[in-house]
Amino acid sequence: MKLTCNRDNLIEGLNIVQKAVPSKSTISILEGILIEVGEEVRLTGNDNDFGIVYEVPGIIEEIGSIVVNSKTFGDIIRKLPDVYVSLETDNSGSILLITSGKASYKIKTIAPENYPPVSFLNTDKAIELKADLLQSMIRETSFAASIEDKRIILQGVFMEQHDTEMRCVAIDGYRLALKVANLSESNEYGVIVPTKILNELVKSVKPTDETVKFCVNENQIMFYTDTFRMVSKLYKGDYIDYRRMIPRDFKTSVTVETKQLLNALERAALVINDEKRFPISLAFSSGEIITVSVTTEIGAVKEEINAQISGEELTIGFSAKNLIETLRVITDEKIVLSLSSPVSPCIITGESDTSFTYLVMPIRTK
Repeated sequence: MKLTCNRDNLIEGLNIVQKAVPSKSTISILEGILIEVGEEVRLTGNDNDFGIVYEVPGIIEEIGSIVVNSKTFGDIIRKLPDVYVSLETDNSGSILLITSGKASYKIKTIAPENYPPVSFLNTDKAIELKADLLQSMIRETSFAASIEDKRIILQGVFMEQHDTEMRCVAIDGYRLALKVANLSESNEYGVIVPTKILNELVKSVKPTDETVKFCVNENQIMFYTDTFRMVSKLYKGDYIDYRRMIPRDFKTSVTVETKQLLNALERAALVINDEKRFPISLAFSSGEIITVSVTTEIGAVKEEINAQISGEELTIGFSAKNLIETLRVITDEKIVLSLSSPVSPCIITGESDTSFTYLVMPIRTK
């Protein structure tokens, strides 16, 4: 195997495929990256649940394939002095020579025969989305997926499409995030995708990628562009009937500037040292004022912000973290809070953007 490529292109590929490489594994070969040199240079990371294949442009002199330790190889490439790097194996294939400028390294390789291949899905029925749309659908929902719930289905994002309407949903028991998009082509599917692959997909899509395609079967999903393919197992099970969780009748409606409320909440959170014991209180008065307040063991804060309030006066408590994380993903300048009582869910929608809906459960205040 022998090739020359641009160091920065190689680093870009490593940054992506290393997301699928476990730092520690009972199967030691999975701690490596598979480098395949044929018609193109392909890098592969795979932990048996999640695999990424990335293509790097290069000048190929000899074909071949090897596995190298991911951390060692990545650390070396990132420190190389020159913009060009040459990779060449010795006659036995057990040593990889890395050369860049006046620097050279020799590292041991692993025979690639036992490296598990990433199986690509059939792309005949691939679904194509604009890259920025898919990124926004993931960003605005995946944060609400559970990281602790024993129900594995809540550790993923539910992606479904009926006719031309696509929906992404995440629930962690304390909040719900829903994002809707209308697509040009009709499809029917409903799958639960691990948040890991979705969050890595968001970071891996380039600004120059206009579209991202994906395809699904009963067990896997594959996202791909011209440069990479990400394949992941799906979570199996029936997703929660989230539509029944969203209330439709409210007694209080509040319209407020998103940034203004977010900034007030972040300032109030500065004196909170225990999220579970000290919820933030929001009081909605008929004088069109929201009072944000909290009293904890280390201090107290009270701040008033302007809003448009209609309906009954109401005081309600929330986890500062849950509410702040929700507001941070909203891009609409103003949001609408719809409430029924101090113990009922708060529904958050955009004043002008109707594509998202958030549900945040309240916490009883003392």
